[in-house]
Amino acid sequence: MTEEKDPRDRAIALLESQHSFPGEFEFRVVIRPSAKTAALGAVMAVTGGVTALVDVSERPSSNGNYLSLRVRVEVDEATRVLDVYEVLRRVEGVLTIL
Repeated sequence: MTEEKDPRDRAIALLESQHSFPGEFEFRVVIRPSAKTAALGAVMAVTGGVTALVDVSERPSSNGNYLSLRVRVEVDEATRVLDVYEVLRRVEGVLTIL
């Protein structure tokens, strides 16, 4: 009988197979424009603040109802990526995390 891995362990293994840690990682988030500060704050809080921030780019939807953020940060390990995803899911106004 094969032993099933915990979903978090599988996600860490996948991240480590596709990315080098420590290194840069890009989060893509679709948010309500009013959630921009909270979403950026959440990413920086988990990754180590402004010093970890590499780049932020944003693109508003045609009607301005949504904002697509690309946030590139220095991440020390794969578990930190999962921690960011977890925190972003709790931010009001975050619609999609890619």
